[in-house]
Amino acid sequence: RKSTEYTGQSITITDTSMEILLVSKIVSMLCLGLVTWIVGVLPLLGVRMGWLSRSETEQSHKTVVIFSCMMSFGGGVILTSCLTHMLPDVNEVLQEALENNTFPDSGLPVAEIFVLAGFLMIYLLEEVVHLILVLTGNLKPDGEGGHGHSHEHIEVPIEEGIQATARGFLVVLALCIHDFFEGIALGVCKRATSVWFLLLAFASHKWVISGTLGLNWARSPVKAVVSMLYMTVFCGISPVGVAVGMALKQSGEDHGGAALIVFQGLATGSLLYVVFFEILEKERKKAVPGVLQALCLSLGYIFMVCLGLAEVKSDKGVEDTTPAMYNVVL
Repeated sequence: RKSTEYTGQSITITDTSMEILLVSKIVSMLCLGLVTWIVGVLPLLGVRMGWLSRSETEQSHKTVVIFSCMMSFGGGVILTSCLTHMLPDVNEVLQEALENNTFPDSGLPVAEIFVLAGFLMIYLLEEVVHLILVLTGNLKPDGEGGHGHSHEHIEVPIEEGIQATARGFLVVLALCIHDFFEGIALGVCKRATSVWFLLLAFASHKWVISGTLGLNWARSPVKAVVSMLYMTVFCGISPVGVAVGMALKQSGEDHGGAALIVFQGLATGSLLYVVFFEILEKERKKAVPGVLQALCLSLGYIFMVCLGLAEVKSDKGVEDTTPAMYNVVL
């Protein structure tokens, strides 16, 4: 009798946790999709309506510093999330799969291998897209003395017709590669607190990128319809990634965690690439004090560590509450 009632109470708590997890992922899809789209469309409307200047040269140094600090803070948040939340989750899923004999035990550090594979995969895709842009004349070749490049230097399409459409497609494709894996990383989360942490990490830089893209496209002669299409594709890929991640998580629970281990490891590696090559490398080239950028990066790290402590205490509180409920039933 007592065991049955306690089991029923545990099932109720588990069901509630799953509902909260589902709600958190749905909210994340809206924030990374709809809210990002609104942030990107506002500059388009602002320039068209005359609320914002059509000239990029009028952007003040203070604005550049603020945006750089925001991006650096977001980089610290993503880096900490990768190493303290996502990588441990991959190892946890791997351990469960090994115990259930649903994943072969090779004796190798499988989680770290897949993370590095994700890093190298995104690096290779980036270089392929970069090469295509150079060969099609939409991006200048790298000069002597360095090979670094970022999406900030890709020219926004200014012509009308097939060439402009193709150029815009390549620009959006390069950005969507990262966002898709970000969505997968969020979709495979097993705890609602981890979903909120990753949402904060991804939104902190995606909203900035969306606003910058919208402003650049608004200041170019490209048609408004094409700009809206580009923005919709860019904003819609993250919710798609979240949905794919949720499907992979469910598939992993039903048929073993092999697919979940692979994709979660690849997603973690892709985000590490984003931090080092798409955020830190780009921000260090700006006329912003490096100490200030490093400080903002460190603040993002400290912020996520503090949230991690809060998550641990929250999970411990839930565990302490379950025996108390059991005693009440008795």
